Amino acid sequence: MKKFFIVVFSLVTLVFLIQSCQKIDATTLGAGLIPEADNVNTFDTTLEVVTDLHLLQDSISVPYATQTVIYNFAPALGVMEDPEFGRTSANMYFEILPANAGIHPFPHSKDSILGRIDSVILSLTYKNVYGDSMSVENFTVHEIAQQADFQDSLYVITGPDIPVALPLSQPVTVKFNELNEPKMVKQGKDTLKAVPNVLRIPLNNSLGLRLLNYDTTNAYKTDSSFRTYFKGLAIKTDTITSAIKKALAYFDLTAATTRLYIYYRANAGATLDTAVTEFSFSQRSSTRSANIIRRNITGSNYAANLSNPDKVQELLYIQSSPGSYASVYVPGLKTLSNRVIHKAELIIPRVGSQEDHLFTPPTLFLDVIDSATNTHKTVINDFIGDLTNGTYNIGTFGGNLKNNEYRFDVSRYIQGIATRKDPSYSLRLYAPFYTLPEYSIPNTKPPVSTHVTVPFFVNSQVAGGRVILAGGNHSDNRMRIRIIYSKI
Repeated sequence: MKKFFIVVFSLVTLVFLIQSCQKIDATTLGAGLIPEADNVNTFDTTLEVVTDLHLLQDSISVPYATQTVIYNFAPALGVMEDPEFGRTSANMYFEILPANAGIHPFPHSKDSILGRIDSVILSLTYKNVYGDSMSVENFTVHEIAQQADFQDSLYVITGPDIPVALPLSQPVTVKFNELNEPKMVKQGKDTLKAVPNVLRIPLNNSLGLRLLNYDTTNAYKTDSSFRTYFKGLAIKTDTITSAIKKALAYFDLTAATTRLYIYYRANAGATLDTAVTEFSFSQRSSTRSANIIRRNITGSNYAANLSNPDKVQELLYIQSSPGSYASVYVPGLKTLSNRVIHKAELIIPRVGSQEDHLFTPPTLFLDVIDSATNTHKTVINDFIGDLTNGTYNIGTFGGNLKNNEYRFDVSRYIQGIATRKDPSYSLRLYAPFYTLPEYSIPNTKPPVSTHVTVPFFVNSQVAGGRVILAGGNHSDNRMRIRIIYSKI
């Protein structure tokens, strides 16, 4: 009999726990702190949203060499064909400089070197890949054309192509899964060293002879003089002949192994010295570069949804910079009565799509659209940012995918609408590399915003990340705002 009561008690307890768990919609933001909605003291309501999909006019530019370190920016290179979003292609442009202006970079005399250029190698430091690491793609190195207006690093990633001259290399076939494998690199006269995470592209030896023949009366007199003789290098992706076009590779221009190496032999008395001269991108604080990225969405599902005139769209195709954004309007907020908001979240379900295993989702960002001033502002009182280093409270505000959905905490924003009748804005949902909205200073009444000079960093890669979301008109699990509140 005693065992029977123990079994019965255990079953009753289990049923009670299951029912209790089913009553609570645990969230990724403040789970366990939200009162249970019992419809007596605490209530639960859902507000429908109206969504629309737009192209995002990205103004992201590649920063100078020193800023590149701060921004953690690594330019993309490659071509990526996505059955849902179309084709992305990326080319890199950057200048290289000698170690010191006013000093000839070759320590040996020209006469002792001429005819003994062994090789010219462009080395790029590999960081990571987005997409299919089994991609096999073709690249060619060009010299930037001397007539090109290549003057600074303020080239937006969607800007025009920069003119190039004839190739400095043969087309090189790159297997992305081998980029992190060690390469044997010549370090001295008779020594080799295994160096991981580098892409090494042989260039024409004629470039080495040309750089050798410059002197301090012309090209090597100043940095400005050098730029009039040599604008820089461009790495172009072959979008036609590449065998497997499924990824972008990212390279660190400021790393110690990103160099133009010129290997040569020079007379040193009765012997031959084996030596190397290096040119690099990061020798100066204002070294110039550009990363031009093209999105071609023709014929894709993304293009079909983007052109849909229905403003209550079922599917939202969000692509990281340069990409798209969704506007989210919540009609029910304008008539929301005064109440105590315990929790309010924008809940955004992810919709499965082709090749999700290759093209992973980005971090999303949410801000408000102030149509009266034609500006974008951070979400009032819920977004807490550090204006000195570009970080923010992503852990509590939201933006990361978890349990196949995104959630954003908009509790304080909606409390202001309900209590103080603060403005109810449309929301902007997107996936930038970095963003520069006006910063809504928390706990100011009425809300006050300020200009941001340091961007908020959202995603670690440019052009890396895409996701399909359920819009406000999705037939199943749609985007919505859920509010847990008490009456006053």
